[in-house]
Amino acid sequence: MKKIVYVISFICSHYLYGQNALSFSNDQYSGINGTVLSPTTPYFNPNKWDVNIISSDVLFRNDYAYISDQTFFGLLHGNTKNAQPRKGITGKTQSNILDYSTKNFISYNLENDIMGPSFSMKQKINNQTFRLGLFSRLRQQGSVKNIDNYMKFHNDRVLLPSDYSFNSAKTNFMNWNEIGLNISTNLYTTNTEELIIGANIKYLIGLDGAVINSKSPIKLEANYIEVDSIHKKSEIYASNYNIEASYATNYDFDRDKYVYRNRGNGVGIDLGISLVDRRINDELYDFKLSANLLDIGYVNFRGEKHVFYNPGQRVKIKNNPNFDDVEFESIEQYLKVISKEVYGDENKSKVGNGFTIGLPTSLHVSMSKMIRPNQYWNVNWIQRTPIFENSLKRTNVLQTSYSIQNNAIGFGPSLSLYNYEKVTVGSYLRLGPLVMGSDNILPLFIKHNKLNASSIYFALKFYPFWDNEEKRRSREDCDCW
Repeated sequence: MKKIVYVISFICSHYLYGQNALSFSNDQYSGINGTVLSPTTPYFNPNKWDVNIISSDVLFRNDYAYISDQTFFGLLHGNTKNAQPRKGITGKTQSNILDYSTKNFISYNLENDIMGPSFSMKQKINNQTFRLGLFSRLRQQGSVKNIDNYMKFHNDRVLLPSDYSFNSAKTNFMNWNEIGLNISTNLYTTNTEELIIGANIKYLIGLDGAVINSKSPIKLEANYIEVDSIHKKSEIYASNYNIEASYATNYDFDRDKYVYRNRGNGVGIDLGISLVDRRINDELYDFKLSANLLDIGYVNFRGEKHVFYNPGQRVKIKNNPNFDDVEFESIEQYLKVISKEVYGDENKSKVGNGFTIGLPTSLHVSMSKMIRPNQYWNVNWIQRTPIFENSLKRTNVLQTSYSIQNNAIGFGPSLSLYNYEKVTVGSYLRLGPLVMGSDNILPLFIKHNKLNASSIYFALKFYPFWDNEEKRRSREDCDCW
């Protein structure tokens, strides 16, 4: 079982908390980095080229686990302890305690996007201006919304109910690579307006994937057996289950290591259109309105698909020696034991060798308005719109920001509303080749009673930040004589 836990930890760890770098995406100098949120963004880069060396943008939010009275940077000092309610050690009584919620329903969302070596350049083809780019990305995403918190009884130190109906739920996870081509150009241009269209065409390489779909409420029954006059032992039985479980992973359980392999293939596309008001002969704009449909596509995985449905069979899930006394070495071994409990046959649950996970399709609308020269007010709205089988679900975001931009430096504050529930404060700074920021900056430095999310993103870029509009115009050919 330790190896299974290690797989989950490997895939979901090694990253900071974070969120889509929306503030930086509205920076005209974001270039190829901005293409992940709008394929037309590189077109507005005043520079003829830019290169991304490495960037990371990660989100992890949940309302189940939290660390009490702590900051994000405070976690670097360690010394975080697990809650021990029986000893009076809880998040309510002490600082720096990993504790858990007693809410009826809980949710979590993980989004990670690492962009590797990528570039974008301006190119004239038959007197038509194009922006062309290539990018490489490693992405992870998983989520569950309003899953039944059966553990609330344990967390609240009360006895498990004798009968409990665990609501149906669905969760999925995917870890994948993207290799993409970005292209954008103008449909028409006047002295004051441009209409720009863009697309990202992506080849997808599936690395790890999992889908768990519980289609009906599971009946849980708790029985208590007296151990002595003080202590009781609980046994939990499950019935009325109808669960589909599919998985594929690159973790090699025999060698205890992660091995990079292609476990599935797919295609994806991002589409965008932008309407721009400009001043005559000016590279910068007065107003931009953009609409984008992102992550249309899916990955077909080569992996195992299992079904657990046997209405007449109760399964003992706690204090069952077939589970408790076995050190599971792989996911396959664990699923075989469950199949044996459900059907009396360890191989009967397996029904297929493939499954599909859809990309986290979303609609992104953005607006940017010049307030003063090189100063912009920006608004972003991202709404998830899943369309494929087992689609991942992106976080909904509504954000406004104010940014000051020139060729060498950019910065500005932001306000974000996640899933239309929680407002966070952020900021970003672009200083030459280095970009860093946060869309949820307060938990980095200010202690929170329940620390369960924060945000840091960064990028290391290479572009002619020593250049400017005046220098570019001085290098243009002159027809004067």
